[in-house]
Amino acid sequence: MKPLEGSFISIGAGKNQIPLIRAAKERDLHIIGVDKNSTAPGFEDCDIRILESTSEYRKILLSMGKVPLTNKLLGVGTRSFGSASFSASYLSEKLKLPGNSSLAVSLFSNKKKMKVLMEKQGILVPKSQALPDKKKSEKKKTDLSFPLIAKPSSGFGKKGIQILEGEKDWSEFSKSAKTDQWILESKIDGDEVTVLGFVISKKFHILSLTDKITTGEPPFLEIAHIAPSRRIDMTGEIKMICQSIVNATGLQNGPFVAEFKINENGECYLMESAPEVGGEFIAEHLLKEHYGYSYFKDLISLYVGEKPKTKFLIKSPHKTKTSVILFRIPSKKQKLVAEEPEFPLEEGETIFFKDELLKPGTSLEKLEGNAKRAYVYGISTTKKVSSSEWVSHLQDRLNA
Repeated sequence: MKPLEGSFISIGAGKNQIPLIRAAKERDLHIIGVDKNSTAPGFEDCDIRILESTSEYRKILLSMGKVPLTNKLLGVGTRSFGSASFSASYLSEKLKLPGNSSLAVSLFSNKKKMKVLMEKQGILVPKSQALPDKKKSEKKKTDLSFPLIAKPSSGFGKKGIQILEGEKDWSEFSKSAKTDQWILESKIDGDEVTVLGFVISKKFHILSLTDKITTGEPPFLEIAHIAPSRRIDMTGEIKMICQSIVNATGLQNGPFVAEFKINENGECYLMESAPEVGGEFIAEHLLKEHYGYSYFKDLISLYVGEKPKTKFLIKSPHKTKTSVILFRIPSKKQKLVAEEPEFPLEEGETIFFKDELLKPGTSLEKLEGNAKRAYVYGISTTKKVSSSEWVSHLQDRLNA
């Protein structure tokens, strides 16, 4: 890609933001980094630093008015989630840069509203069940159909998710539950997949489909993400669903991530979606290792108003290769993060990535959801294997 003469605003300068910042730097862009942490590692590659919370979009805009721009401002973006994504959209509107409207992005932060909107589009989502009136439910049994998943109406990282198996669980849960803060859903069983894509001029382009493995009980921590997916057969339907989401929410340009469950009848249920890159090291490591694809080069291109020519990643250059992002999950009894032992590899296996998510000695007691995961590996094998059996074997060795 040709060099660019201009500036780019990075909403965030933390560790996870580095791939985006470096991709911008490779295009010779002048980087303006925003982060409240003065020692954020991404600042090393930034030309200008704005010390501000990534959620303070109005303050960021005010600070931008004081920045001595020597180059034309070409784009703004983030690889983060939630409030940082909203800040990026707000700035793109105010500074007339490529991106999504803040209204479109804000829709995704309210899971209840999104659920209703998706149902109106005919998209399959887990069936909602209304929280019963507490006074009435104290006198008689509820009309709820168990098992149920209870999850916060806003939030991320699998925080706060619970499963209610019956009346006893409901009784305990309802003592402190507030109707406007929770969603009750029917439990859906099936294969889980993660979709990464781009929205380019209001059109959804699928990039990857990977299989997801989670713990079998709340908060359903994500254990592994595998390429290639076993559910490539569902690509066409998934693309249509994602395009329907784009149409319904008014997304225009930017990253997109979604999660689906496919049941035994082949029905595809939307579990989550967001105008974000998504985490789990899929974009920066899994796609690069397995397919040789540089996700963030195309993302920067999209953020500055170009139209990257994307394609659906189906085959690895190595025909029999299987790759996985694998997380270490602490046991229920574990209170502190332990030292990470050497991982035992077998013939044909290669570690292409590893990272310490929590330092040894860190207390696990106050951490929730995916934040409890202590270590992550990226592992590939050239053996022709069943992906599910191989990952199960990796987990056994990890926990031995």
